[in-house]
Amino acid sequence: MCQWRLSFLSALSALVLACSGFTALAADGSFSGRYPDLVGQWVVIKKDAVFWHRDIHSQENGPSHLKIEEQTGPVLEGVFLWQITPGSGRDHDGRSEVSSSKEPVIGMIGWDGNTLTLVEHPDTGTMQGRMINSDTMELIHYEAGPYATISRYLLIRP
Repeated sequence: MCQWRLSFLSALSALVLACSGFTALAADGSFSGRYPDLVGQWVVIKKDAVFWHRDIHSQENGPSHLKIEEQTGPVLEGVFLWQITPGSGRDHDGRSEVSSSKEPVIGMIGWDGNTLTLVEHPDTGTMQGRMINSDTMELIHYEAGPYATISRYLLIRP
């Protein structure tokens, strides 16, 4: 009985030690998995958006898509193109009516290899989301401030 208990405790100790090694590996910022290849055209098939003036938009108001042009490991670069029905109201800058735009973005895939964040430049928009599968992602886009906007997108890679 004592011998069995010693073997069990040895196995348990080895398991705890192995798990702590994995934890240390993740804690030091390393990532052993592969990042998904996101290069290509991503088409918005579902969209809900609301602007600071409470105008609400969907995919029926105009097409949108994300084009990831370059990827180096977790680092992404591309453009987000969107369009809405002319006459829908002022853009999030509060000054002018804009019915389409091409927003340059840079981004990063999370340590989990599943989440991603994109930021517009020189604009201030942020998009955060996750991969649903290799050809589907969801993103939430937001810009805070006096002319705030928030949107959600479901994108596919055809």
